[in-house]
Amino acid sequence: MHWLAWRKLCRHKRDGGLGFRVIEDFNTTLLAKQLWRLMDNPESLFAKVFKGRYYRNSSPMDPIRSYSSSYGWQSIISARPLVQKGLIKRVGSGSSISVWYDPWISDSRPRSAICKGFNFYPQLMVSQLINSRSSTWNLPLLHQLFESEEIARITGITIATSSKPDPCGWIFTKTGRYTVKSGYSLLQELTEAEALPVFGPDTRKLQAQSWMVFSNDDQDPRDVLESAITEARAWAAAQTVPARESRNLVPHTEPNLVAEWCQVDGAWKDTDCRVGLGWFNFNPDSGSVLVGACNLRRGLSPLQPELEALAWAMQCMLVHNKRRMNFQTDCADLVKMVSTPRV
Repeated sequence: MHWLAWRKLCRHKRDGGLGFRVIEDFNTTLLAKQLWRLMDNPESLFAKVFKGRYYRNSSPMDPIRSYSSSYGWQSIISARPLVQKGLIKRVGSGSSISVWYDPWISDSRPRSAICKGFNFYPQLMVSQLINSRSSTWNLPLLHQLFESEEIARITGITIATSSKPDPCGWIFTKTGRYTVKSGYSLLQELTEAEALPVFGPDTRKLQAQSWMVFSNDDQDPRDVLESAITEARAWAAAQTVPARESRNLVPHTEPNLVAEWCQVDGAWKDTDCRVGLGWFNFNPDSGSVLVGACNLRRGLSPLQPELEALAWAMQCMLVHNKRRMNFQTDCADLVKMVSTPRV
């Protein structure tokens, strides 16, 4: 029997483990899910009960001291450090986002804005950086407060045309919503990063030698070689995948009632500071072709340019008075998002 540390067994299978869950970490990710529910759906009964008791005029992420708090509330707020690792404030109206304290800037990790020089406006909100009449960024004020690189990041954030609350986003999922799976993966990565490396002799060899000494195990080299060959054959046999019976099934496809189509695509690279958008429209009846291409400031997710490309293509089709259109994309996540929109 081979003995391994529990932490190694709890690693993902791709990392050499068996995928077992660390109970403490998994419990933290489940509590983080409840904390996310309080922020994501503030109108639910669950959120209203906790808001009226513990954070009436603030957010569940604010470190407010509460007296005689319940065990449930103490457990939920214990997951704040995990949620803060991937939390980003999306700009709606900007009235609830602090420029200097809330994570609303898209960088390698979400962060607050960095001021140019001395900060004369410590209570500045993001809504004060927006021109309310034109729903655009106030560029003179931005140049007064920030450096050019910071201005480029801020102006790359899309502003909502209508005033709406500032939603929260999670950068470790394509949909922007927290999941227990993504939270657990993040927690395991943080745990591995905090583990100190071991220097010096290999402790595994020392453990094997000590085991042989104390168990008085002195095997013949020929027996060891024969055992290794047997185990190698067993491992090779376990790697073969049995052939499955192929069934000639004809996939069901929905009839396409719209002949005219428009293909959209977005280009995203982790090393580039900008993303590319493009669309191609073809009318088989008239043979006319329309194309469009542009670039934007890079976001945190490759899904962002795909969604931006689709929205821009729809706007362009409306400008050309094309009301019926078959949009095509190679992004399965975008198709799933559009087919099952969030209510």
